[in-house]
Amino acid sequence: MTIRSRLGVAAAAILMLGAAGGAFAQGACTGGGKISKQIAKPMDAAQKAISAKKWQEVLARVKEAEGTTGYIRSEFDKYWMSEFRGYAYLSLRQEAEAARELETGLNSPCMQDAKKPERLKNLVGIYTNLRNYNKAIEFGNRALKLSRDPEIMVAVAQAYYQSGNNKEAVRVMNEVLESTGKPKENQLLLIQAACSKAGDNACVAKVFEKLVVYYPKPDYWQNLMVALRKTDTNDLQELNVMRLATHVNVLKNPDEFKEMAQLALEQNLAGEAQSVLEQGFAKKVFVDQRQIDVNTRLLNAAKKEAAADKAALAKNEAAAAAAPTGDALVQVGAQYLGFGDAAKAVELIQKGIAKGGIGKADPATEAQKVDEANILLGIAHLRNNNKAEAAKAFRNVKRDPTMARIAKLWVLNT
Repeated sequence: MTIRSRLGVAAAAILMLGAAGGAFAQGACTGGGKISKQIAKPMDAAQKAISAKKWQEVLARVKEAEGTTGYIRSEFDKYWMSEFRGYAYLSLRQEAEAARELETGLNSPCMQDAKKPERLKNLVGIYTNLRNYNKAIEFGNRALKLSRDPEIMVAVAQAYYQSGNNKEAVRVMNEVLESTGKPKENQLLLIQAACSKAGDNACVAKVFEKLVVYYPKPDYWQNLMVALRKTDTNDLQELNVMRLATHVNVLKNPDEFKEMAQLALEQNLAGEAQSVLEQGFAKKVFVDQRQIDVNTRLLNAAKKEAAADKAALAKNEAAAAAAPTGDALVQVGAQYLGFGDAAKAVELIQKGIAKGGIGKADPATEAQKVDEANILLGIAHLRNNNKAEAAKAFRNVKRDPTMARIAKLWVLNT
C-alpha cells in the first residue's frame, strides 16, 4: 500500500473529528477532546472540503481558524489543524509541507498511541520520496522500537543504503533475511545490492539462497553459485559447488568447465573430469581456438587417466574393502559415479560411510570429507532415481557449514 493510499484510509478517522478521543495524554492534550467553539465553523468547513477533495479550500479554512483571536488555542485545536493541513498537502503532492505538518501531529500530545506506528510508517515513506534519508532513518528506527515490521526494516535498510551507510544497511537487511515468512523478491534484490556494494560476499550468498528457495530462476541459481565460490571456499568445497551448478544447469563459463575438470582430476576422479569437459564441448561453451585447444588437451589427458582408473576399479575396490577406514570405499564409489554407474556408487559409498573413519588422516578437512561422502551418496541416489534416499543423504550433511549449505540446496532439487 502506498503512502497516499494509507492516508486515504486514515482520512476516515480525520472525518470523525467530533468523536475524537482515546489513548493520549489527557492532561497535556488540552481541549477536552473537542474543537473550541470559536473555530468550530471554519474547521467544520475544512472537514467538508476534505470530503469534497477541495484541498486548497481545506488549507484556506484551516488558515481562517488559525487566525481567529480572542481565545486560547488548545492542543486539540492545534493537533487537528496540523492533521488537516498535512492531509491536504499530501493530496496536493506537496510532500515537504505534508511531512512538516504530519510530523507536528505525531509529536502532539493529542496523537493517539494507536495511530503512531502508522504515522511513523507514513513519514518514512514521505521522507524516502523526498530523498531525505536521514529523516527516513530517524522515523524508521522510531517505528522499529514499536514493532519489527519487515516493511519498515526494508525501508530503513534502503535509506541506509542510499545514504552510503552500507554496513548498517546490511545489518538491518540480515535481520529481514532471518525473519520468518516469504520475503518479497524486490526486497531480496535490494538486500543483495547493498550486500554487494558493501563487499559482504557471505550476505550476497545468503540472499541468493533465499531467492532460489522462493523464486528459483536460472539467473539466481547462477549468481548463487558464483557467490558461494567467493565465500572463502577451498578446492573440495568449490568442486561440490560446481557439481550442484552442473546439476541445475547453470555452469556456463568455459573457465568454469575447465576448473571443475581440473578439480576433479586433483581428486583422482578422471571419469568425472572427462564427463564435465564432454558436456562443455557438447554445449559449445568453448568458442575461440585457444579455448578449444587447451580443453581438448585436458580432455585427452582426462580420457587417458580415466581409462587407467576404469581398468583398476575391481582391484581398487578389493583393496578399499580391506582398508581400515571408509575413505577408499567412498573414493572408488565416487569413481563409479563419474563413470555413470550410480547403483555401484551407492553400494560402495554406503559401505564407506558405515565403516567410518573418513578423513581421519587430515583433521583439517575431516568434517568436509565426511560431509562430501554424504553429498556423493545423495547424488548417486538421485541419479539412481531414488529421491527419498537422496534427500535423506543430503540432510545428513551437518559438520561443515559450507557443505551443509550446498547439501540444503541439493534438497531443493530432489
